[in-house]
Amino acid sequence: MKECVVMTALATAAPRAAAGLCLVAATTLLAGCGGTTATGPDSVVTVTVTPTVTAGAAPPTVSATGPTRVKSDVVGRRFDLGTIVGVQNEGGRPVIIFDRWTAQGVPDSTLATNGVPIHVHSDAPYRNQNTTTYRVPVATGAVFTYRHCVAVDQPPVLKSSNLDEFTRLPAPEKVVLLTIDPRGQAVKAENDPAC
Repeated sequence: MKECVVMTALATAAPRAAAGLCLVAATTLLAGCGGTTATGPDSVVTVTVTPTVTAGAAPPTVSATGPTRVKSDVVGRRFDLGTIVGVQNEGGRPVIIFDRWTAQGVPDSTLATNGVPIHVHSDAPYRNQNTTTYRVPVATGAVFTYRHCVAVDQPPVLKSSNLDEFTRLPAPEKVVLLTIDPRGQAVKAENDPAC
């Protein structure tokens, strides 16, 4: 039987070269050193391979609960009329603190279902007859439309706006009609263009 001599210089070789050299040595030993198959109990060769594991950063943790659902006081309404008296942040979402007003000659149940027409006027068709406020979460992508009166006999000037601007509307224009989705979130807001 031929004898195989494997010389190693692993201590000075680069890690990849060492791995390659170990692989060649193991293959040579398993092949029987030149093709001769040895028989007998002393000819069994055992090769143990230990894999190298490189640890990286732990994967990010994902919340199983998802985004928190913000409580709404106006679920069931399609519209609401009033003024924005404050805005809170809950779970990263804005929540309007809404002071509900009434429209002259329009029952609240009708207003809640159908809304009221928003148009240029010089009279005072809306009244604040309570001291109760309601929480209305703002839906992602909600549309805010600012309406400004130029003259009573002309259409209002319209411009795209946002919640921050709606919190600072001047007194004659601060009444707001909200459109509410089935979850009780404001999806649209337009202010009253009083002259």
